[in-house]
Amino acid sequence: MSAWPFVGRRRESAYLRAELEAGRSVVLTGAYGMGRTSLVKHLALEMERDWLFAFVDFDQDPGGVWRHLFAVIFPKAHARLRGQTRSVKWTRFRVSNQRVEDRRRHVVVLDNVARLSPQRRDVARRLRERFQVVAIVEDFLPEPAKAVLCTALWARPPFRIGHLSEATTRAFLEECSGRWGLRWGAGEIHGLAQAVNGSPLGMREAVAAVLRRRGTFGGGGLLSPTAR
Repeated sequence: MSAWPFVGRRRESAYLRAELEAGRSVVLTGAYGMGRTSLVKHLALEMERDWLFAFVDFDQDPGGVWRHLFAVIFPKAHARLRGQTRSVKWTRFRVSNQRVEDRRRHVVVLDNVARLSPQRRDVARRLRERFQVVAIVEDFLPEPAKAVLCTALWARPPFRIGHLSEATTRAFLEECSGRWGLRWGAGEIHGLAQAVNGSPLGMREAVAAVLRRRGTFGGGGLLSPTAR
């Protein structure tokens, strides 16, 4: 679980959940730093009783995508075959056809969709034939490519994630202040909220900078929060 508080995004979470529960795939877009991946990871935690979310970096080569998904979706088979050479064709066939080990509903999350070559489009199409897919698309991907991806996944037009409201930003900063004993007053929180302008990445970076100065943010990440 992330050490960072998760605030807001009720509308976005409700949309994603509704689409998945209706059996549809989703194409998610938005500017860098808007917390697209964090949103999907948060939803994965909320839905983990009945759903398995398999995350994969889609900017790697297609062979790497198939190998990673085989390891995540078929962990027992992957462990048995560790050290054996497996072709991309073999791995793709197993991911596409082998009986899954976990009986929950599966969602493949294609993170970091920055390019859409014919080969990557084919991977997305093959995955959609068996699983539901959430594609997290970089904002700079051309609109025609986004449309092609939506067609390959049988998804609605891309759903865009934007900046958080000032009220939500303040709620995040207040939670961090209490969690790590920062003792920020209303004026400090208001100033920080104005500075980060609703960017989830900017919010985390602002808090992390303060924690580093106080020795609470080490090389391995956040240390244990102080008690409220």
